[in-house]
Amino acid sequence: MKFLACLPMFLLVNFLDQPTTLVGADLVQETCQKTRYPDLCVKTLKSNPRSSTADVKGLVHIMLEANLANSKVTLAKVDKLLKESGDKSLKKCLDDCAEEYDTAANEDFPTAIQSLERNDLGTAKTYASAALDAPGNCRDTFSEDPGVKTPPDLTKLNDYSEQLSVTALMMLNNLG
Repeated sequence: MKFLACLPMFLLVNFLDQPTTLVGADLVQETCQKTRYPDLCVKTLKSNPRSSTADVKGLVHIMLEANLANSKVTLAKVDKLLKESGDKSLKKCLDDCAEEYDTAANEDFPTAIQSLERNDLGTAKTYASAALDAPGNCRDTFSEDPGVKTPPDLTKLNDYSEQLSVTALMMLNNLG
């Protein structure tokens, strides 16, 4: 009988002694609050069902994958604009943008993802940082020729790409 009287206390002590870990939405919120664009971070991560069971490294992986997909979308948009344009100056700017996003989509983000999977955070950060150059360099190429305006769709994609890339890099930096 003494045992039954002690059981609730035993269970309470053991329950309180258990390490608490954040999961799902709580971990997404906590992780994203450490970035410059927390709303974008939360929205991006919650759009992927894997985020509900991912640890912090898994969330970074999801964010890098989102960046990879976005780079491919932006590259496709640039390629479409290139095909539609007859303006030589615009085509030169778009060619530069295509080169930047091609590198981000086919080298930088894939290498960052592979490096993260191997726990090589230094290399992952290096390549995520290199990919962050794509939107800025694309934007800069248009500022070098004052007669050429950046297509509005590309301006939006550059801004989004930059915010997404900054978010991924900050998440990587917070990993260690």
